[in-house]
Amino acid sequence: MSIENPEDAHAAKESPETIIHKAFSSAKWSALIEIVSKTFQPLVLVILARMLSPDVFGVVAIASIAISFSQVLWDAGLSKALIQTKADVDEAANVVFWTNVLLGIFVYLGLFLSAPIIARFFNSTASGPVLRVLGLQIIIGSFCSVQQALFVRGFSFHGLFWIKLLTSLTPGLLSIPMALYGYGVWALVAGSLVGQFLNLLLLWFMSPWRPRLHYDVIVARGILGFGFWVLAETLGDWLLVWSDGMIIGRYLGVYDLGVYRTGMNVISTIFGVLLSPVLHILFPSFSRLQHDLPALTRSFHKIVGIIVTLALPVGVGFLLLGDEMVDVVFGSKWAGLGFVISILGLKEGLLWSVGINCETFRAVGRPDLATKTTFVQVMYFLPAYYIAAQSGMTTFLYVRLTLALTSIPIQIYLCRRILGVSYDYLWKDGKTAFLAAMTMGVYLQSIKWSVGYFMIGMPHVWLLALYVLSGMTVYSAMLLVLDRPFVAEVSRLTRRVVFK
Repeated sequence: MSIENPEDAHAAKESPETIIHKAFSSAKWSALIEIVSKTFQPLVLVILARMLSPDVFGVVAIASIAISFSQVLWDAGLSKALIQTKADVDEAANVVFWTNVLLGIFVYLGLFLSAPIIARFFNSTASGPVLRVLGLQIIIGSFCSVQQALFVRGFSFHGLFWIKLLTSLTPGLLSIPMALYGYGVWALVAGSLVGQFLNLLLLWFMSPWRPRLHYDVIVARGILGFGFWVLAETLGDWLLVWSDGMIIGRYLGVYDLGVYRTGMNVISTIFGVLLSPVLHILFPSFSRLQHDLPALTRSFHKIVGIIVTLALPVGVGFLLLGDEMVDVVFGSKWAGLGFVISILGLKEGLLWSVGINCETFRAVGRPDLATKTTFVQVMYFLPAYYIAAQSGMTTFLYVRLTLALTSIPIQIYLCRRILGVSYDYLWKDGKTAFLAAMTMGVYLQSIKWSVGYFMIGMPHVWLLALYVLSGMTVYSAMLLVLDRPFVAEVSRLTRRVVFK
């Protein structure tokens, strides 16, 4: 069956303005996808966190570490290659499908056999059976990765929205009753697997594409060549994203791993709702602009300014309000989670200032740059993680923050080389947000001292609401004072996304 994708048929004739218009129009649906999928996630997480212990989340985190590594191997960067390819899309999709399915089966078999070894490494016998069952999502994912990539390539985020709407509800509807009946870790496992399987069914139902018993070797060579660099970069990213949890689980224990990964999930959920829609539209839109560097660079500057404006105040807010959030939302049994959220939230808020760089490099056909940079960081990140873990969670978090910030100057240098931007582009694009966030931070710290002195006994939930709402007000007011034209442009773009 051929792919009904008019965007691909006319991509060569589209102007940069048309492509960017499509991207911003698609952003509405991409944003809705993130909001729907990640609105239910934190609600379910909070409910389950009050019902289950951190150790249960630690067991699932151990399984997730191994499964996430396996998922890197079966996809092999081919989904990204399918989005970017200039070859016949139907032939490329066929190559990606059969390659992913075969890799998924072999990778799951390897994971199934190695599950007891992985469990012994983390000193957690309960992780072995969980790993074998939860690992089935590798095979499930390999059967629907092509349909997902084709939706993204064609900016068909409205179709993905309805899929995410249904699949986001399912895990919670199953996991919460199972947790109530005492199934513990299996409540989390069952919810995840059922959600993945429903995602598979819906993607196949809504996508017109179907695989054929054909494999074009010439197309495969090009796809696999691009996919190699994406795979290498993804492996490096896995080491950066998951090696911290692996080391914590090994040397600090399942409890600390549960607290750490839960904090990471909270942070990634909040930033995902705000900013992942931008990333979802960047790669397909920038790929269409790869031969028009001036247009791509103009879009790059605009998006960097928007991302910094959104990410930085959230990072500062997490830093100053982490303990208050955990006290209100999770309860007293999650000791240490507030500090984890504070440090990781600040890290994420700062790192998002260069969060679109890797997508930009891939879109212009240089996925090798992100890959090489990632592996350079891995070389000194892993030893530092190991050393820091010997001194406990607090030291580990401070080292984690320091190491992550070293990537910012590296990314600035690469953008200078590839796009020709100035070395101070980040300051020029984001100075308004930096100054407004600093003002908000000073205000929040001051009001926390004042409230702590004058409002002793006030309900914690009301205090948290006061901090968040007043902090947002101060930040927004400073943006207006410092750069009213920028605020007007962002408002215009937002209306364009929402109403078109």
